[in-house]
Amino acid sequence: MKQVEHAYPEVMNWIQLMARATAPSPFSDFLFQWEEVIFSGIVIMLISVFAIAVSRKIKFIPGRGQAFLELLISGLDDIVTSVIGSRGRTYTPFVGSLFIYIFVSNLFGLVPLQNSTMGFLTTVAPIAFCVFLYVQWIGITKNGILGYLHHLCGSPRDIFGWLVAPLMFPLHVLGEFIKPLALSFRLYGNIMAGHVLLAVFMGMGIQMLKPLHVPVGLPIHFPFIFLELLIGIIQAFVFSLLSTIYIAMMLPHEEYQHENHAVGTTHG
Repeated sequence: MKQVEHAYPEVMNWIQLMARATAPSPFSDFLFQWEEVIFSGIVIMLISVFAIAVSRKIKFIPGRGQAFLELLISGLDDIVTSVIGSRGRTYTPFVGSLFIYIFVSNLFGLVPLQNSTMGFLTTVAPIAFCVFLYVQWIGITKNGILGYLHHLCGSPRDIFGWLVAPLMFPLHVLGEFIKPLALSFRLYGNIMAGHVLLAVFMGMGIQMLKPLHVPVGLPIHFPFIFLELLIGIIQAFVFSLLSTIYIAMMLPHEEYQHENHAVGTTHG
């Protein structure tokens, strides 16, 4: 297997450096082929170790780690329930897992010599596909097969609605496939653009000091790291929020409207 040369500038990470140092060899090919999988495994391991360590030391008066997790989970639960209602708490673990994994991956990509798995379409697309499958499973289990098909027809309630149902059905089916595509390309495009931006300014910083023949460059990319941190948080939030909205759109409309009306009456 040959190394794939990208048409865009990129910041080197330790896997690429190791692969280049050992090329050509089967080990080098392995590193190039499984780069995103290796980084995904590292991120999952970091999240798991942190969660296990905190869960083993749960106290009535929480420490910093427990307080952080409780605040994070409470915030994610508030977001999900504000969109779906109190029954949305059932979907908080799924949406919360999406947010935590995407956010930690984006944060991990800002560490020197590391990379974010969200910069690989081969990672982002399967995540969006999982959202697609999960939403369709919710639609079938909560609405039934007939209710699910009724939803794809635009939920017609009168003669006019049933007349346009043959037109609405393919549009809704197409829309269900477009949603995960939009999720994946939005996340991938924003994270990859950030990586390219950092690589370009790092290259400019190196070129500025190249006449001095020193192995370093000016850190003109440093301010953009904070921008990428903000973008990483926003993209994780947007992905999770849109996934929550897709779930809400697939749930039975009568129950959703009734619950929202009840919540509004209670607050009133």
